[in-house]
Amino acid sequence: MFCVYFPALFPESGWDYPLSRGKTRSLAIENAEKELACALAGFIYDNEKVPGPIPIPSNRLSKEMELIKIETSLEQYAEEIEEHLKGRHWHIGYYVEESDEYFEAIGFKNEQGNWDIFYSEEKEDSNEVLLFTVKLESEAYEKFKQFVENLIIKRRGELE
Repeated sequence: MFCVYFPALFPESGWDYPLSRGKTRSLAIENAEKELACALAGFIYDNEKVPGPIPIPSNRLSKEMELIKIETSLEQYAEEIEEHLKGRHWHIGYYVEESDEYFEAIGFKNEQGNWDIFYSEEKEDSNEVLLFTVKLESEAYEKFKQFVENLIIKRRGELE
């Protein structure tokens, strides 16, 4: 099995999980071209900055590894990308260690190209509430953290 990694795209996990695989070297590269196009389209769709190249330290490469250049085109994979982005949404989570609770919101892209973040307390009769709208996922995580800490936890403390 041949694997193609993209540590520049995914700095936290790019060395751990390959973006593509193939039974042969050429199939792995062919798959990487499509997967790279889908990943780049996801960055653009999510309003995120596309990561630039990073230097690859020689100590990260084993004898079995080689650096290769992968070229791709969003246009070439337009149908697959459209399918890939259908229903795309964000899960924004926040864990409160003190109470061992996990809170989650969900984000959907709106017509203006921003992301609406909704929260539901997961009760059967509960409706999802629009909390806020953001451009970037990092903003959503920060605002949701503030929501949980400043509203939910604080309100519980006041009610006790």
